[in-house]
Formats: sequence, structure tokens, C-alpha cells
Amino acid sequence: MNKQQKMTIGYLAKNANVGVETVRFYERKGILQQPPKQGGFRYYQESDVKRIRLVKRLQDIGFTLDEVKEFLVAETCCGEAKSVIRQKSNEKISEINAKILELNAAVNALQKFADSCGAEGSVAIGCQLLDCFENEWECCKTTSMSNLETTHERKM
Repeated sequence: MNKQQKMTIGYLAKNANVGVETVRFYERKGILQQPPKQGGFRYYQESDVKRIRLVKRLQDIGFTLDEVKEFLVAETCCGEAKSVIRQKSNEKISEINAKILELNAAVNALQKFADSCGAEGSVAIGCQLLDCFENEWECCKTTSMSNLETTHERKM
């Protein structure tokens, strides 16, 4: 496509790899300027494709649309924009690192839950699921079937 050629909203959406409704949503949110009608159609430019791709890429790496809007104010990566980009990027890195810590804690808790209350081939004696959570799964400590049998045999 010639860079000077104008595109309809459908063609813009296709080139930017988004849906038409996404383009309209970005217009409503002020991410993308809605061009004036010409002959009954709105025609977009190649720069609109690039803008949408940038927005999607920034969203993919964790920025919200409101945060993306702050980046879009700056047209270049120089001067004052550099410090904004660095600051916002470092803030997002800290936010993502905190989320990673939270997710690692969730994985550890799930593993403990699976290894205690959800262990295959084990029997928990008198385990109430609600109590397990309250007691860090202590009541769900499992005893293997062979240990139960040995204990049962000793009592006899």
C-alpha cells in the first residue's frame, strides 16, 4: 500500500491487527484522532497504523491505556520525553517485580495445598478443608496408608 493512500477504518484495523471496535474504542478514549469525513468516509493514515501498533505493544508489556496516553503526548524519544519514558518504565518494572513476588508466593501456597490436602494415595485424618486454610494446612498433613495400617495393627 502506498503511504499516501488513505484507508478506511476496516483497512486500518486489518493493517494494525485489531478489530474495528478497537479502533473506535481508541477514538473514544482519545488514543486515536477520528479523522473528518470525506465523501461519506473517514480515511486514516499509515501513522494511525503505527500508533495503534505502539499502543498494543505498550499494553502487551503491562501499561494501561491511561499510562499509554502519557507516552503518546511525546512524539519523539528525546528531551523531556526521555525522562518520562525512563520514569514510567522503571515504575512499571517495579510493579511487575512486585507482581512476580506475589505470583511466586501464590505458586508456593498452591504447591503446599496440593502436597497436603490434595496428595494422592494419602489419607488425612479428620481434615476439614476450612480448618486447613486457617492452620496453614497443618491439619491436612497426610499420613500414608501404610502408616495408618501399621498404627491400626499396633492397636490390635
